[in-house]
Amino acid sequence: MLATMQKLPLSSLFSVARWSRSAVPLAISLGCLMTPVAAQQKAPAGTKGTTKSAAAAAKPPADKTAAAKAPVKGAVPAAPQPAAAAPAVDDLDDTDLKEDLDLVSREEIEKFLETMGQNVDDGKLADFNRLIDWDGMSARASRGFQIPTKSKGKFLSEFRAAQDDDTGFSGQVVRSATRGGSYTLVKIHEVGSETRAMFRMVLPEDAGFNYHDYVLGRVGGQLKATDIYIYGSGEMLTSTMRRAMIIAAASQGPEWLKGLTGRDLDMAKSAKLIREYSELAGKDDPEGVLTRFSKLPKSVQGEKGVLLVRLYAATQIDDKTQEEVLADIRKVDPKDHAGDMQCLAAYLAAQKYTQFEKAILRLNKAVGGDPYLNVVMAGMEVERQDLKKARQLLEEAVTADDTLIDGWWSLVTVSLREKNFTETVKHLERLASDFNVDVGDVTKNAEYADFVKSPEFAKWKKPKTADKGGKAKG
Repeated sequence: MLATMQKLPLSSLFSVARWSRSAVPLAISLGCLMTPVAAQQKAPAGTKGTTKSAAAAAKPPADKTAAAKAPVKGAVPAAPQPAAAAPAVDDLDDTDLKEDLDLVSREEIEKFLETMGQNVDDGKLADFNRLIDWDGMSARASRGFQIPTKSKGKFLSEFRAAQDDDTGFSGQVVRSATRGGSYTLVKIHEVGSETRAMFRMVLPEDAGFNYHDYVLGRVGGQLKATDIYIYGSGEMLTSTMRRAMIIAAASQGPEWLKGLTGRDLDMAKSAKLIREYSELAGKDDPEGVLTRFSKLPKSVQGEKGVLLVRLYAATQIDDKTQEEVLADIRKVDPKDHAGDMQCLAAYLAAQKYTQFEKAILRLNKAVGGDPYLNVVMAGMEVERQDLKKARQLLEEAVTADDTLIDGWWSLVTVSLREKNFTETVKHLERLASDFNVDVGDVTKNAEYADFVKSPEFAKWKKPKTADKGGKAKG
């Protein structure tokens, strides 16, 4: 089936306002997305994930259809470079995690990841969830709690049930991918003794992106994801879950918290204040957020999720406040990239292109190289009207990974801006042949007005007839 789509050339890769709001890392709550070495290896051919477009140029307002699924050939990694490794999973003495992957074949890992991507692609939330060890993650996240035996099963099952809802982590992944975003395997790699699989998540409507680094392990003999490092929140999902559990347990009574110490206990005692803090961020009350932050215990102020909420508020106040909060985050985590990711929209809105570029370069190093980030950088170059640089970045991106539909759409944008309509036709035909996209009637789209007047358009739209040999000719 062909999907009709016309991309409008925008001056930036994504809508700054939408990206900023969608990227708020309210990591205090369980369901938030925000918001990831040894040998770097090529992703397996045939690995599937959604490849619906979230390209540099947006759809026209009247066109709500998404691009058809593109054939996934496997991401081609950029040239190997030193990468800032994400932290290894804590609690490796856990029984479930003792089942290592030494005897797992590459083929088995590839098949597992293909199934994972296909479940996301097809919107099969329950099947996707079965590939993640939610029970083991919940058990590790709740260590130290003195939950009464009669309540423990219900308490943990409620957290598990949250993942079957579209507001939980898995639900957000599936919902995003099936509504026009994409979820693509970037690479299989090693972090210490762990085997991991990194996926790139691009949100619908060009609203941002994230990376999820799945830790793979055997659980009861089955290959599963045993934890997930989320680049946009700068921590393992079990850390986010633990924070949410502490806040939830605090409302059950002091006996539940007897096993907690240090920062965990401080957080439990501050649960009400933390909930207010999170709610104010959602209401766009930056001054209120900073006021509540100042009242939190020092130990809780150092929590990554708490700091990122503070950063979100700071980006709405002024540059000085934003830089102060970023500095505090880097004191806690010198290799932080979650703060960089959250500041991208603010940098773009303020035309701070140098900061934007540096943040993307740091992120590219952290993920071990991803051609998609060239597409992000190209959006910035279009913003500052350096079309030559934008085209160079995009050509490098699609050369490294020719399945990057966002890259091809962005090349359409650049060719229209350059009035290089021969290139426009070439890229549109590539989208039609390789990604099964029907561009539709561009004559009704003002952004294509000059192209429509060109001889290249006339030749492109001329009905094609077949010669005697069956070959089409125009």
